[in-house]
Amino acid sequence: MKLPAFFKAREMVTVMGIVVFGAVVGLVDPNFLDPNNLARVLNSTVILALLTAGVAVVIMTKNIDVSVGSTMALTAIVGAIMLRDGVPIPIVVVVTLALGALLGAVNGIGVAYGHVPSIVMTLGTLGLYRGASFLITGGYSIESIPSEYKAIAGADLLGLPVLVWLAAAIIIGLGLLLGRTRRGRHVYATGDNAEGARLIGVRVNGIVVGAFALSGTLAASAGLVFLSQIGSVSNQAGVGIEMRAIAAAVIGGVALTGGSGSVYGAGLGAFFITLVTSSMSFLGVPGYWTDAVIGAVLLLALFTDARVRAALEARRIEARYRRNPPPDAIPEAVDTPEGAAR
Repeated sequence: MKLPAFFKAREMVTVMGIVVFGAVVGLVDPNFLDPNNLARVLNSTVILALLTAGVAVVIMTKNIDVSVGSTMALTAIVGAIMLRDGVPIPIVVVVTLALGALLGAVNGIGVAYGHVPSIVMTLGTLGLYRGASFLITGGYSIESIPSEYKAIAGADLLGLPVLVWLAAAIIIGLGLLLGRTRRGRHVYATGDNAEGARLIGVRVNGIVVGAFALSGTLAASAGLVFLSQIGSVSNQAGVGIEMRAIAAAVIGGVALTGGSGSVYGAGLGAFFITLVTSSMSFLGVPGYWTDAVIGAVLLLALFTDARVRAALEARRIEARYRRNPPPDAIPEAVDTPEGAAR
């Protein structure tokens, strides 16, 4: 692969960032690169990776979803109540995922058919879903999660937690859906040029509603993982995690302008964010600096992304004009006495 093409693959740029950062922290404290510690980091990434994958698909349609943290909390609370009351685990999973899809679809309908800006719509549901979580719990944690459900988080396969493999399978499957199916191409077309997509027959409103519903479903799956890993849930679960999900998507190469990026890059961005937060203790940095560090990383990623995209666009325009120069750029033949004589 040629070097320019290599750096156009944004996922590989994120991988390079992960490798370089991990190496630097490993030089400070070699224990950071211990396989057991890296496995713990991967396990800690699962919730954020699922949320980021859903947020990334919404961003690809040139929208934003800041309600995923509240959606995760509300669906986890409903799932916890059912588990506590003895509802079979398969039914709990199906109902929780369906609730997440419904909550996400509410956002999508408001954006697509109500013409409410996505940031406004999802800010509204962020507060609405968080308030509903408080009303259901009364401000108390829901515990007494069955041990067989909590045991899922402790199960390993080939040296890694089962939940890591499950999250990887979901992200890979979603990536294949977006990259190799007609519906996936419609997602990118909607984000790139919604009006143009309509002209070629894309059901733009349906794509937007579906993207938000998918985001809600993945937020609910993150809520189910949260219940298994933590063993309890309160109305404060997931507060602020939506900002980390958006940061991870951008770091992974998903453009806020829509129409580009991949869930693979989003998953890598989630791993990078978790790697950074996990390294704080190894570097001796107080935990309260975490959000500041993530904010700085996000700003750096946004600045770099803007510069790279501007450079690529300039090169694209230059190449297009080199192939097809405008008429006024082509020198006209000048009649000379010699030319006239010939």
